[in-house]
Amino acid sequence: MHVGIYDFIWLGIALAFLIADTFVGFVLFPIYISAFIVFILDLFINNAFVEVGLFIVLSTTIFLIAKPRIKSFMRNMPKIENKSFVSVGKEFFVEEVSQDGYSGKIKKDGIFYNIFCDKKLEKGDRVRVVKVDGLKIFVEKMES
Repeated sequence: MHVGIYDFIWLGIALAFLIADTFVGFVLFPIYISAFIVFILDLFINNAFVEVGLFIVLSTTIFLIAKPRIKSFMRNMPKIENKSFVSVGKEFFVEEVSQDGYSGKIKKDGIFYNIFCDKKLEKGDRVRVVKVDGLKIFVEKMES
């Protein structure tokens, strides 16, 4: 049994994909499982070409076996849209104003949202939401 640099590379790949997979939703597991298996086999096999070949074969095999479960998992994942929870027509008070005065922040349910206006804003101004484009919220300044 010989411990070499490739052992640490395979272990690093396995750990990196395991950590990345926790953020993605556990769909990269064929890669880190294969890398971990090759890490163990690398203790006995000291041929980089054989190890890479084993890694490719193992990753592909595990993926093909688990593909139906991965598809089912991905289909049942909740859809997350990149949008705010601010509705058109709602009125708010400006909490913060940028240096240029044409953008700032409003607060809803403890969450700050970036706003954009065609008129100069001041802290405390009342604004109405006229358009929501993803996380961009366009407002009009209300006259007091």
